[in-house]
Amino acid sequence: MMTLRDAILENQNYVDPDEGMYVVFARKTNNAFEPSSEARILLLTHQDFEIEIADYTNTHCPGFDYFLEMNIIQDFWGDLKANQRINQQEKWVKRLIQYAENDT
Repeated sequence: MMTLRDAILENQNYVDPDEGMYVVFARKTNNAFEPSSEARILLLTHQDFEIEIADYTNTHCPGFDYFLEMNIIQDFWGDLKANQRINQQEKWVKRLIQYAENDT
C-alpha cells in the first residue's frame, strides 16, 4: 500500500507524458488527508479531464478523493526545499497536505 507521504516523497519519479498527467488520489481520514492516508497515483489522459473529477474517482478509485496533480506537488515541493526555514521532510509533507486541503 502506498501512503500519501510516499506519493509526495516520490514526486520526482513521475514525469508527465504527452498523453496526460499523473494525479494523486488519497483516502481521507476523519475528512482530512493525513501522511498515512492510503494513496494512488494514476495517469489521467486528456480525455479523462473532460469528465468531472468526482465521476472519474467514483469509477477508477472509489473511496478516494482527488489530492493534487503531481506537477503541482513537484512545484510546491521545490519551493519548500528552497525555503531554508523548512528543512525536514515530515514538515514538508504536512505543509503540502495543508496546501492541498485549503486549495481545493
